[in-house]
Amino acid sequence: MNVIAYYRVSSREQEDKTGLARQQSTVEAFAAANGMTIVRSFSEVQSGGADIEARTALVALLDETNIDAIVVERMDRIARDLVTQEIFMRSAVAKGIKVFAADSGQDMTNVDDPTRVMLRQFMGALAQWEKAVIVKKLQDGRRRTAERTGKPCGGPSKYGFHPDPRTREAQRNAINFIKKQVALGFSCERISRDLKANGFPPPASKIWHRGTVYKMSKVNLDNPAPHHTS
Repeated sequence: MNVIAYYRVSSREQEDKTGLARQQSTVEAFAAANGMTIVRSFSEVQSGGADIEARTALVALLDETNIDAIVVERMDRIARDLVTQEIFMRSAVAKGIKVFAADSGQDMTNVDDPTRVMLRQFMGALAQWEKAVIVKKLQDGRRRTAERTGKPCGGPSKYGFHPDPRTREAQRNAINFIKKQVALGFSCERISRDLKANGFPPPASKIWHRGTVYKMSKVNLDNPAPHHTS
């Protein structure tokens, strides 16, 4: 039986350098044990939750000719999104291509076995849930880091809280200037012009706007709570 091997790693999995090698070892061992000949391999670095249109290597598998099956390490390599998985599987069935998951050793395209179809869809739903849990944990971790340090994880520091002392002082001078001008009753439009005229360093937008002036006027320099970045 001529088969194609398909491997997928996410960007995070690629960093640890083990995901792809593990998949190759598992798939090759499965193919050898079942009399399969791997005639070609496809691999891509892509999130398993991406839409089918973004999965260029996965879609390209279905354009291959003279093959009997596709082999993956496990079903979540196809996708961590149930809809994407089922679109791909239905396309494979329509083309008469089997899809084997090496971890279970089963042809997951066997639509004559309702139990196998149910298992496939359950595993797809479980993979989708696991991805959602991972994403939430990462988001929660970034939020806690931002609350603790006053800057978003992996992002620029908050305006007024820059790690460089001179830059931080210049930003704080701008914020204090804004607060004094607001207390004197000047409009945000007027203050934005004065900030430009006096050369105060603007936030990430590179330009002082009325909205930015208003937000900076609310910054508590004693508490690095989330606000617009530098």
